[in-house]
This record gives sequence, C-alpha cells and structure tokens, in this order.
Amino acid sequence: MIKSITRILNLRNLLFIGIYLLIKNNKDGKYRAYEIKEESMEPSLHEGDYVLAVKISESLKRGDIVIYEYHTKNIEIIKRVIGLPGETISNVDGELNINGEKLEENWSSGKSRNFETVTLEEDEIFVLGDNLEKSSSDSASIGPIKFKDCWKLKYLYWPYHKFKIYE
Repeated sequence: MIKSITRILNLRNLLFIGIYLLIKNNKDGKYRAYEIKEESMEPSLHEGDYVLAVKISESLKRGDIVIYEYHTKNIEIIKRVIGLPGETISNVDGELNINGEKLEENWSSGKSRNFETVTLEEDEIFVLGDNLEKSSSDSASIGPIKFKDCWKLKYLYWPYHKFKIYE
C-alpha cells in the first residue's frame, strides 16, 4: 500500500500537479503556460515541451526567450530576443548585425533569411527563432514586437527530466 502511494506521489507528478494548480489559480494574469508547437526554437526548445512564462516587469536582455501574441493569426509565438529598443538590426549575407556589427551568439543554427534593415522604437524588440532556417512569424517576417505584448520564459517544466530555470 505504501509503495502504491509513493508511486502516485512521485516528484514528477507532484511537480505537474503544482504547476497545474498555480496556472489554474492565476487570477491576476502575471504568468501563463505554453506548449511549444513548432520547431523554430530547436535545439533550445522542442515541439511538445511545456514552459511557464511571466508578464514582463523588467527590461529584457539579448538572448532572453519571450512569448508574444501574433494578433493577425490569433496565435502565441515563442522566440528569442535579438534586438533591443533603439538598435538597428540588419542582415548581411545571412549574418545578423546589430548597429552595423556582427552579432556573436551561440544559440542559433543556420543562416538568417533576408529582411529589411529595421531601427527599433523605444517600445519594440526584434525576435527570431533559434533555428533560423525554420523560423516563421518572427520579426524578420512580421516586423518588430511591442515590448508590452511579451511574456518572458522562466521555466521549462515538461518533460520533467529537462526541467530548467531561465534567468
């Protein structure tokens, strides 16, 4: 009998139940759960992963992962912050440039597709998927994203063996 109870109440199930209760009781709208539904964030996040994000209350940094609502298609999208307010983002032969200098990062794979050079307003960010060849509904195709529409990724909670905290 005790073995049966410990099997039911193992760490994985307690984590899942705890997150479910947290999300269910989210009356103030400060956090939300999200299922990864596309391959554009591989290798960082995979289709079928579940994450928890919080409403942005502090400024973002380059490399942060955000979720935003793409109002035209009425879907939520998850991407990585590449450009920050006031910066000029360009693409030269598949290489990303910030204010005319090549972006040195280690999270993306593939070459970026061409897009128009854009200078971000003070309330905008530029986002792309980690898998640049499969990325869609990002700033290269739909333009800058309004800072106020974003949620910052905080936890990868499922599958439980991939649990991760994001800063």
